[in-house]
Amino acid sequence: MKVTDLKYGYWKHFGDERDKKYGMKYHRDVSDYEGEEEIILSCTQRANLTANEQKKSVQRWCDLFLNEQTGIKKIWITTRISQKIFDAVCNQDSLEGLWVKWGGYKDISNIQKLKKLKHLHLGSGGQIESLEPLRSLTRLKTFESKGLYKITNYDFLKNLNNLEDISLWGDPFSAMKNINIDSLKFLNSLNKIVRLDLCMIKIGDYDYKPIL
Repeated sequence: MKVTDLKYGYWKHFGDERDKKYGMKYHRDVSDYEGEEEIILSCTQRANLTANEQKKSVQRWCDLFLNEQTGIKKIWITTRISQKIFDAVCNQDSLEGLWVKWGGYKDISNIQKLKKLKHLHLGSGGQIESLEPLRSLTRLKTFESKGLYKITNYDFLKNLNNLEDISLWGDPFSAMKNINIDSLKFLNSLNKIVRLDLCMIKIGDYDYKPIL
């Protein structure tokens, strides 16, 4: 992990470097994609489109991701995604980084296809029912989550021996809501951790020793 990643984590540093390289280019429709290896996907919540136009635009992205291997390495999704979009993105087996802001996706099982994934952010996924599919992603170095209120057991993380950076958040802003974590004992099995970011959490067994 780079020193520049330590304060705010990998995704903050990546965003800064991405902006220097590509500028703030948002990929709203498939026609915006010009073969870049790193994209900001903003294909929903487009006020200038009718509902039917929006639906067609999303379908074009899903068709691209499901029918082609684009070679994209990192996708930063900044608008609300559906289960359909999430599953389509998970068909891109070249992905090394996936950042999801928020959405109505509750089943992440297709993420198991992303064997090269190293950096993952799952934001505001209050419907997500299980993170067990992440157990097989042994290349993961960064795992960030926010607002995963249905998840209390994080023991699957102890199998991800390459993890260096973990961020587990509730919502310290609009909802001001904690997430509940049964135990932090999974940290005892992770000897490469250099950054741990915990915010708005409650620990079920009240044991904070694994942090020390």
